[in-house]
Amino acid sequence: MATPESASPSLVYRVKITLDDFRPPIWRCVEVEDCSLELLHDVVQDAMGWHNYHLYEFRIADEAYSNPRTLEDDQRSAAELTLGELVARQLTQFEYVYDFGDNWSHVVEIEPIGPAQEQTHYPRCVGGERACPPEDCGGSERYARFLKALDNPDDPAFDDACDVLGETFVPTVFDPERVTRRWLTWNFADPDSGPTFEDEVAADAEPEPPKRNKTAAQTKAVERQPQAAKNDPCPCGSGKKFKKCCMKRGKDEFEDV
Repeated sequence: MATPESASPSLVYRVKITLDDFRPPIWRCVEVEDCSLELLHDVVQDAMGWHNYHLYEFRIADEAYSNPRTLEDDQRSAAELTLGELVARQLTQFEYVYDFGDNWSHVVEIEPIGPAQEQTHYPRCVGGERACPPEDCGGSERYARFLKALDNPDDPAFDDACDVLGETFVPTVFDPERVTRRWLTWNFADPDSGPTFEDEVAADAEPEPPKRNKTAAQTKAVERQPQAAKNDPCPCGSGKKFKKCCMKRGKDEFEDV
């Protein structure tokens, strides 16, 4: 991001991310100021709708760039390469792989579009289509199989599809404006500063109704009973004997549980 001392605003890049092996395509288009691949990873994760649970890798010109804190011997740090450097080297299309088990492969295309505009917050999402597959759903082939089953209750995979995707999952829905609104709380230099897609999903989820716990309710009823003998005056001050007042009320609550 351009600093107050900068002579000119930083350059903005348009980045298109397309999840491989899907027709119709699942894609996002974002505008972001020049940044490292490490930060681009955070932008891609949140724009797509991933939860950042797994390892990732940018594969560019026979080199692999990944999380600086989890590097393997054959990987380089994603913090050491920027979008501007890639464009200067004419490396404007490359692969981004997330979750080496499910192996979600994305095609990333970048192009410079000009200096950052005043009063415009970056990054911002300017386009996209279709929902992201749920985490850990088994990869592209299994996800495609579940989508097919979700439309047919007679399909043998229907129950599994509902369990993995959720009965309310809508694969055709994506709202780029919602992503941009979420990013308004982001500090570009600190992508952890604002809510993520995962936070938004959690906030949207309806809270599970509290389960009725009979043992806990019984315990509370006993705890509410004043400690007195049944023929003693009731500690509540009613003037009645304990067995005719609060002791009886406690038993009634116990029996209603």
